[in-house]
Amino acid sequence: MSWLHYLPPRFLPAVQSLPDPLRGQVTEVRLRLGKPFSVTAGGKNLLPDGNGRLRTTADALRATEEDIDEMLARLTEGSLYAFEDCMANGYLPLPDGCRAGVAGDAVLSADGKLRFRAVTSVCLRVSRFLPTFARPLIDRLRCGPPVGALVISPPAGGKTTFLRSAAYLLSTGPRPYRVGVADERGELDLPDGLCDRLTGCAKGRAIELLTRTLSPEYLLCDELGVGEEAPLLAAQNTGVKLIASVHGGSVEDARKRPCARTLLEAGLFGYLVVLEPGYRVKVLTAEGEALCG
Repeated sequence: MSWLHYLPPRFLPAVQSLPDPLRGQVTEVRLRLGKPFSVTAGGKNLLPDGNGRLRTTADALRATEEDIDEMLARLTEGSLYAFEDCMANGYLPLPDGCRAGVAGDAVLSADGKLRFRAVTSVCLRVSRFLPTFARPLIDRLRCGPPVGALVISPPAGGKTTFLRSAAYLLSTGPRPYRVGVADERGELDLPDGLCDRLTGCAKGRAIELLTRTLSPEYLLCDELGVGEEAPLLAAQNTGVKLIASVHGGSVEDARKRPCARTLLEAGLFGYLVVLEPGYRVKVLTAEGEALCG
């Protein structure tokens, strides 16, 4: 678990002493100033003490200002100033595909940027690589004409893990495809494959550059947002197929989101993928007809 080095030392035993099945399922670790330290594993929020025993909120470990400062120093390699632009968007990118979200006392500076006077919460999102997670979708794409897909789940529901698997499966194998990844937050690195990844760049701009200069057959991006429709619609006109994700608990939720609705109505997605607890994958047609899962 390489991500453990981001934690202040006094919190390490709380994670390392968890039972084996839980330790291998950790997806998030959170420090909150003066409030309970928590570990999300197996879909549950756990409150371990310093020996890995699960406690109530009254008995949980609690972070001090020094703990928060030390974790930020570890996450930024001692150079918090270098991450100001990312911090303004509420996150810190990490080189191993993990990501840290931050919250606290924010102010809008004279230059229009959001800055933190004090960080009071740090959430370390643990990166996972499950190579076959996206197989129910990719097997269908390989057996039929190339089409796009929209991946739907609530926050922390496995969207990024699914996209990593999809990029890997498409860009490797006996008939690999050229895959372009618009990876704004640096979470979609792969161990192998015909994958070109553009990081540290807003999704809309990354999509434009990847489409124009690297001729991908499939284009992947995480978490569609308002204002990103235009470059994606332009990419569709070049023939590249899009696999993207959006927050939602259901297809109906996704259809209510303006960007997703626009792209669905434009016919960018031949499949809808709904991720359910326990890494279950449900594949549907664009019309909502269940195909598997």
